[in-house]
Amino acid sequence: MKKIFTLPCLYGVGFYYNKNCAISYVDQNGKSHIVSEKNKAKIIYHNFVFLRGLEYLIFGLYYFIKNIIKMPFDFKENGAIKSASKSLNISVRYILMSLFILLALAVSLLLFGYVPVRLSVLITGYNQSAFLTKFIVALIKVTLVYAVLLSVKYLIPFRQFYRFNSCGNFITDDVVHKPTNFLNYIVFGFCFSFIVVSFVGLTANNFLKPILNLLISIFCFTIAYEILLLLDNSKLSWLKKSCIITSFLVNEKPTNTEVYIALSAYSEVKFMNTKKRDIVSTEDFKEGEVSFSSIYAESKLKLKNAGITDDSELDFLICEVLNVKRGKLRLITKIKQTQKKQIEDAVKRRIAGEPITKIFGHTNFYGYDFIVTKDVLSPRQETEILVETVLKQIKGKVRVLDLCTGSGIIAICIAKKSNATVVATDISSRALDIAQKNAEKNNVKVTFKKSDLFLNLKSIKKFDIIVSNPPYIPTEEIENLDVEVKNYDPHISLDGGQDGLLFYSNIISQAPSFLTKGGKIFFEVGKGQSLDVAKLLEKDFEKINIIKDYNKINRVVYATKKIKKG
Repeated sequence: MKKIFTLPCLYGVGFYYNKNCAISYVDQNGKSHIVSEKNKAKIIYHNFVFLRGLEYLIFGLYYFIKNIIKMPFDFKENGAIKSASKSLNISVRYILMSLFILLALAVSLLLFGYVPVRLSVLITGYNQSAFLTKFIVALIKVTLVYAVLLSVKYLIPFRQFYRFNSCGNFITDDVVHKPTNFLNYIVFGFCFSFIVVSFVGLTANNFLKPILNLLISIFCFTIAYEILLLLDNSKLSWLKKSCIITSFLVNEKPTNTEVYIALSAYSEVKFMNTKKRDIVSTEDFKEGEVSFSSIYAESKLKLKNAGITDDSELDFLICEVLNVKRGKLRLITKIKQTQKKQIEDAVKRRIAGEPITKIFGHTNFYGYDFIVTKDVLSPRQETEILVETVLKQIKGKVRVLDLCTGSGIIAICIAKKSNATVVATDISSRALDIAQKNAEKNNVKVTFKKSDLFLNLKSIKKFDIIVSNPPYIPTEEIENLDVEVKNYDPHISLDGGQDGLLFYSNIISQAPSFLTKGGKIFFEVGKGQSLDVAKLLEKDFEKINIIKDYNKINRVVYATKKIKKG
């Protein structure tokens, strides 16, 4: 059962994934830390009904208490800050925690055992029905739970504790209140067990009764987990939200800072599922070193707030800065401050709308690396379909013309993958400079010519194939495009005239004069333009085909030049 669990800690939160644990916390100076470790057992090891609830209770409490004891925290003594983890060894802290738990149990027995019974007698008297007495006892116990938790909820340390408790819900499910949140499970389980134990009302001697009641309570916790799990998995949003009846007692909406701190641990515990990753402790870092998980989490949060939710973009961005392959990214535990600054600068540019290709000046297309600048259009993945379609139609040594070549990606890929002789044109001298560099970079020969479509090609012999990804955005729609297209791609590469069909019309009307007998023409088209382009082709072309892209949108239109009779 691969699931990420969260447990709040002192001034932080812990995430648990399989046997991996990562805890993030903030010290008294406001500095965040991350500590990771391998646990001996998962919080829930089996997925059997009732058994999983019991495991959640036992291992959840174990790791919850363990992390409170082991977590380094600071306190002031005579004006100086001393580390409690150094001033008190772990053994002493275990003893102190054990004494605290025993004291808490004693108080609980008094508060939830003796007091409810005495109060119910005072309220109902001795001669009332057994059912009413049990009902009053259960009501008093649940009321006491609410009263105790409400009395501490608005104390500052507890509010922060509860905000960190909600961080896991916020990160994994984008909610503040989650049914199976561990603290909510504990509160709900207590209330449920108090009600059941009160109504069961076992008759036994003073020695057996507490033991039997404890066993019933444990069984009630296993049932409580199954109830909360049903709410968690429900498709009805109102049913999920019903957990707020108890959840509001232990959850508060976290601040952005607390989410960032928690997201660091969340990222770390997911990275830990990668083999060969080292255990992390930011306390052992040298001056100038920072946690990779922290900068990854911070960058992810910034991009998410800007509406960029695709993790592959962040991974690619960081890989470019650190000059590593994506497969190695999960093995990085720390980076230098200078690298952090480079990542932050790149993220800032991406949030401003600048495409990653323009940030780093190159991109991968059809398996090859290409230089990309502000003078050329950033290639789209869909254009690979155009290239693939052309390559399938190439038989032997043919001549290919690429119109509006831009960065030259179409022409270069065709030349790399076939025996074709390729000529490419563009009206922009700057674009042709980039295209020439890309051809040299990929060690391929393409003849580039400056030309407004066919204007400077009259002295060249005919072609077997003409291919083009021309500007096809209607002029009025350019201002409505995404910032990364509108502000960072040259408008000359976007503007397709009033209806977006200007270049298709011009190319199709002149193409027959430049195509050999039975020659073919290929276009990439915009959404909703395929039928219009096909209509333009009908006069001089036949065997018109339309190919869909990865999103099932008509993206490529190609046809064969008609053979004139007589």
